[in-house]
Amino acid sequence: MAIEAYENLQIVRGTVAADGTRTAGYAFKVTKLSAGKYIITFNNDFRETPSVVATLDGENWNLLDNTHVSGATTERVMVITGNSVGAAADRPFHFIAMG
Repeated sequence: MAIEAYENLQIVRGTVAADGTRTAGYAFKVTKLSAGKYIITFNNDFRETPSVVATLDGENWNLLDNTHVSGATTERVMVITGNSVGAAADRPFHFIAMG
């Protein structure tokens, strides 16, 4: 089902625990590669590269802790989370991919 828009959009959204477990959302799987590095693979490829946004989940993080979206393709995207000094570190996050 598409939302009312100028284009017929596909949307995948989810929440991922720090250990790489999917805690909310459907139509994707998560692979935790290493500390703070997660690959989200979409069950159905997008027609073109989606726009992807991610943000940390929870209240226990320093405002300098971060999340970064990298290398989005029609099939998958990498999300990298980090600590307050910029090193990759496991963090729970929410994401939305739309395209």
